[in-house]
Parts: sequence; structure tokens; C-alpha cells
Amino acid sequence: MLPRCLALLLSCAVLPLQGEDPQPISAALAGALRTSGLPAGADSVTVPFEYNISGSFTVEVLIDGKPMRLVLDSGSCVTAFSPGTAQKLGLPAVGRSESATSASGERVAGQRVLTKRISIGDAWTENEPVFIYDMPPGMNGLLGVSTLADWDVRIDPANKKLTLFPAGKAPPLEGETVLPLSCKMVHPQAGISNRQGYHKMNLAVPVRVGHHELMATPDTGHGTTFQLPSVLMEKVAPEALKNALPGLVTGFSISGKTLSRDAKLPELTFGPDTLHGLSTNVISPPPGSADEDKGIVGLNLLRHYVLTFRFSAGELRLKPLGTVQEITRSSTAGIYMNPDFRIISVVPDGPADKAGLRAGDEMQEIEDHPLKTMTREEFTTFKRLPPGTPVKVRYRRGGLSPVETHLILVKE
Repeated sequence: MLPRCLALLLSCAVLPLQGEDPQPISAALAGALRTSGLPAGADSVTVPFEYNISGSFTVEVLIDGKPMRLVLDSGSCVTAFSPGTAQKLGLPAVGRSESATSASGERVAGQRVLTKRISIGDAWTENEPVFIYDMPPGMNGLLGVSTLADWDVRIDPANKKLTLFPAGKAPPLEGETVLPLSCKMVHPQAGISNRQGYHKMNLAVPVRVGHHELMATPDTGHGTTFQLPSVLMEKVAPEALKNALPGLVTGFSISGKTLSRDAKLPELTFGPDTLHGLSTNVISPPPGSADEDKGIVGLNLLRHYVLTFRFSAGELRLKPLGTVQEITRSSTAGIYMNPDFRIISVVPDGPADKAGLRAGDEMQEIEDHPLKTMTREEFTTFKRLPPGTPVKVRYRRGGLSPVETHLILVKE
């Protein structure tokens, strides 16, 4: 089985842990081995997930028997909690302080704690080390790869299901594309200090920007579509970098918002798809940081696929979805929606704002076409209508009856 992987990317962009080795967690558990499993005879375990207001996948798990909803984060090497969550769970942090470095160069202190049991449906791990760090408001924590990587992990955004299979046993899906998954990490024993374990890790898949092949982390906890560091953007798409604008929506890092620029990438090939004019988040990490030489494929793009992480085989399998399942951004309408078509935000003075739409409204139809059954191609057709075109939309606010209005599209 390949070792575990991924850089610690709390929420949108947090890099590998660096710091002092912690003290032994307790005399009773300091030498305990971490274990995991599925029910005897089970060929898989499936649990539902939900979308939160930002569109992230959230899963209810049991931490030492207590329920807690965590963000499903393939970009976090470890499962991690906010201090408030750790307090609610009665998990005291122990040992010396450790530190993490965010993409903007911030260093944030945190500590390690040992859980007795984490249950995901009927699947479980025991003696699981997790980390406690300050997180954005409202975030309980992250369900990371340190907990998930004992299994093959399938994430189905269309049906909102997380399925865990024994390692190497996830059945193939028709129409899948297989990408090699670069993965390096050694999982330490619970309570045993291992600077070369959690503190040295990397996960990436190949992508192509124009004629340039590079590596990118597939990160379901990252709130953008695609991200590149400015030094790499300058090599692969210098003209796009010159025309980059201040980001309309900033991402969240472990300690808050991160500044970014928004660029239109001429061409990105990810798995079976080649995308043009893709909105790309451009950041400027400090020289020599782990984010300097690779990109991030974020949630907005990953949710177009059924994702199967086969860590033991070193594979990420992608099965394209036929419906609009991303956090939909329409710059012509000035609107952001999560995958349940609830409005996350509207652009001030944009078409949606002028038509009276607000964050929290549920979009239902565009020109009498239900959004829940609309294909990506159909949605793109509406986005590309000429500026000045009135588009009829139907939406619902709270428990009130649906309302019809018209948006006057603007230039993208």
C-alpha cells in the first residue's frame, strides 16, 4: 500500500506542518497502534454528505461517540479540529506547540490530540492523531486523508454520497478516466512523534496548461476552480497574469482570508476535459514554499466528477457528471450559487443585485428550464448570450412562493 499523502491545506490553502515534535500523548496510549476497518463481510460503507453555505461537502462523523459535522477535505493531509470543536468533544490538546504555514506565509500555532475512535457510518479508525488549529468562523474541522486513506474513497457530488471500499476494491465506473496520483507520506503510530510522517507529504495529479505539463493537488476543501502560484503562472500563461484582476472572492486560509488575483487561463486540460477561459486564482506564496511549484484543482472543478481516490494503487479516477454540479459563477449575471442552487453572493450593482436577488435565495429555473436537470452545455449557452439580453429566472426566498424576474446580462 502506498504511504499516505497530501499537504495540510486547511480550508483553502495551508501548507505542510513544520514544528517541534509533540510530547507523548498519554501513558495509556503513547504506544498504541492506529487501526481502522469496515464491518466484517462488508464490501463498502456509504454515508450521505451535505453542502454548506460555501458549497463545501460536509459529513457527519462520530468522534469518540459524539456527533460532529466536518468538511470533507482531500487537500488536508490530516483530520483537524478548531479549538472550539476540540473543547466541545472534550479533547484536550497536549504537548508542545507545532506550527503550520499558510499560502500567504502566515505561521499559525496548533497542537496535536489523540482520538480514541472516529466513525464514518460503520467504518472506523482508532487511536487517530488529529490536529487543533484556528479555523475560519463557523468551521468545525476537516475530515482529512490521514483518516480516509486506509480505504478507496468515492465522492459522488450528484447523489451526495461518500463511499468507502477496502483498499484496492473500489469497482470501476463506466466512462472513468484514470490519473496517476503522486502520493508520499508515512503514517506514524498514534502517540509516536514522526517528523518525517505528517510533516513531509505531497499529493498531486498531472494537468496541462497549454503545452505545459505540471502537477496540481486535487483539493475538495479548496474553494476555487483552479489555483496557480504567480511564479508558475508567469511561466505557463504570462499574458493571462498581466491581465489578472483583484480576486472577486477571496479564499479562506487557516487564519482567515487570503489575497489573490483572478486570471482567465487560456487552456487547462484536467483528465478527460480541456477547458478554455477558466477563472484561475493566482496567489503569491513566499519563495521556496511548498505551493511554489504546483497548482491546486479546487472544489468548483472537482464537483463536475465522481471522484475515486485509490491511494493504494496511486490513482485518482474521474467520471464526468452531465449536470451543473459546481459552485456556479456567472459573471454576466453577477451571481454565485452553490450546488443546491442557493445563492452564495451577488455582485454589487450587478444584474442579479439590480433584479432584487439576495444571498440565500434558491434559484429554480432559467427561461423555464429547471436548473436541477440542466446540463453544463445548456447553462453555458445562457451565460454566453449577448450583453443586454433579458433572461427570465424563477427563484424562491425562504418559505415564500416562487418569484419570477428578469436579469439584464452584462459583458463577461
